[in-house]
Amino acid sequence: MSQNPQQQEDEISLRELIVKLREIWNYLIKRWVIIVIAGILGGGIGFTYAWLQPVKYMSRVSFAVEESKSGVGGLAAIAGQFGFDIGGSSSGGVFSGDNIILFLKSESLCKETLLTNYDSTGNETLADKYAEANELKAAWLKNRKIGKINFAQYKDGRLPRLEDSLMQIIVKKILKKELVVGKPDKKASFIEVKAIMQDEVLSKYFSDHLVRIATDRYVESKIKVKALNVDRLQQRADSLGALLNSRTYSSAATQQNLIDANPALRMAPVAAEISARDKTMIATIFAEVTKNLEIAKVALSQETPVIQMVDQSSFPLNKEKTSKLMSLVIGGFIAGLFCLAFLLMRRWWKSQII
Repeated sequence: MSQNPQQQEDEISLRELIVKLREIWNYLIKRWVIIVIAGILGGGIGFTYAWLQPVKYMSRVSFAVEESKSGVGGLAAIAGQFGFDIGGSSSGGVFSGDNIILFLKSESLCKETLLTNYDSTGNETLADKYAEANELKAAWLKNRKIGKINFAQYKDGRLPRLEDSLMQIIVKKILKKELVVGKPDKKASFIEVKAIMQDEVLSKYFSDHLVRIATDRYVESKIKVKALNVDRLQQRADSLGALLNSRTYSSAATQQNLIDANPALRMAPVAAEISARDKTMIATIFAEVTKNLEIAKVALSQETPVIQMVDQSSFPLNKEKTSKLMSLVIGGFIAGLFCLAFLLMRRWWKSQII
């Protein structure tokens, strides 16, 4: 049975495929000069790009969170008798699990870090130093709508509209290109923060301040409820202690008056008895509150997490510079590929026209 002529035309034998590939190869070989020139131009562009890139410094801070919960069960049983729950903290919350990694990369934390002091004088913040190192202040000064900007006067975070918009530009740039937060190993509990910036001192200060503020917020969130409970009990114990002292002096004075009183007066001992009873009652309440206060303090110490700094960069920091050789090779390779694609498309187009 004979095949359809159209099917015979559509079928390409292996021999015809080899011939086609050989023709393409010969076509490209004849134009090797163009391909080489394109590769050289691409490599030159890549080399120039790497040469123009500024040197950046990488600061690294890694830490781990240790939460001690041993011994809480016995304390919980004791505290339960007094109406206190000091069991383990809730597993949910802003900082539970990997949420702390997201918090370290949040805009609010980055903004708060940038508004901290750059040095002891307090005349310059990290945001001011960042804008200066990246030549943003010079560009703002040339702009009539912006002019001179100083973030140091807005350390409370209440920035005007203009300053806030400029701060958002800085924050977005840092979060996108210059801040890396994650775990070096998925199985490990270490959290690593890297800051890669053009200013060496700024890079270290930013990473250190960022971690310090984040860990302070973490500890505060973990112990907030129990710290409030301790403060409330402490205030109650202080007021009861002052009242007990007052009643003690009052009871002593009443006893002295009882000694000097006329034995014939039957109502004389009543005041002394009432004073002694009030003193005993206040002393009993004071003892219970003090006991609860000590239990709450122990619970608070059990709930307080320990932030352990595992590793922290020191001066001089590691330099991050784009490799000129690698940029040259990659640029030449990409340019060569584009040149090959252009030549093949051009050959195909001419064949279609003819």
